[in-house]
Amino acid sequence: MSLNSPILSRRSAAIAARFGAKADVYEAHAGLQADVAAKLAKHLPDLKTPKVLELGCGTGLLSRHLVARYPEGEFHLTDAAPGMIGACRNNLDGAGANVSYEVMDAAAPIAYENLDLIVTSMMLHWLNGPVAVLTGLRRRLAPGGVLLFATLGPDSFAEWRTVLATEGLPSGTPYLPELPGVVEEEHLTPDKDSHSFLRRMQAVGGLHPRDGYDPLSPGALRRAIRATNIRFGGRVTWHIVYGRLERP
Repeated sequence: MSLNSPILSRRSAAIAARFGAKADVYEAHAGLQADVAAKLAKHLPDLKTPKVLELGCGTGLLSRHLVARYPEGEFHLTDAAPGMIGACRNNLDGAGANVSYEVMDAAAPIAYENLDLIVTSMMLHWLNGPVAVLTGLRRRLAPGGVLLFATLGPDSFAEWRTVLATEGLPSGTPYLPELPGVVEEEHLTPDKDSHSFLRRMQAVGGLHPRDGYDPLSPGALRRAIRATNIRFGGRVTWHIVYGRLERP
């Protein structure tokens, strides 16, 4: 396992630190992420001995599906957070697969070439320029190779963003563009109210805002929570998109 400290961008390092700090408890609060990984796994292509790269493996929610689906595959599981890599390795211990682990910044150029399969689940939305990232990853595929992803779509957190705009408050939610290759999408409301939504995000380390955002004061945050509960019954929607790209 390669755990040398790579050079991370400031944003990637900050996100990695937040998620890494939650590695030990992540799966206790990541039911939605586990469901997304299981659904993405249904799109896995039929391959015999694929060379697979996973970006943002986290604790291995998707990785487990990969090694079960391709027992003769070669897997390179990567994440920017060393704590997540350690948790993933522990969770796959005994799987018997040909697995390597690497701390890697998915926002940086990828060194791997001629990959049969690249996968990433619930990670792209943390990157600046996800469309450009997908374009670069597609070039790393072997001819006929497949790139699968699941990530937040542009409708995500619409209620929360609407309330912040109405209240004249800044939004730290990331910019979520339309992505190429989307084959399936869903709109989910897994939290009973906006406070539960924020607790979920905090529990899994997912509260890193967009660049240049000044966090809301406690009073402004309480005001936004109250307004969301009044206007939308506390509902905050997650828009999940599933995509597939191929290299001819």
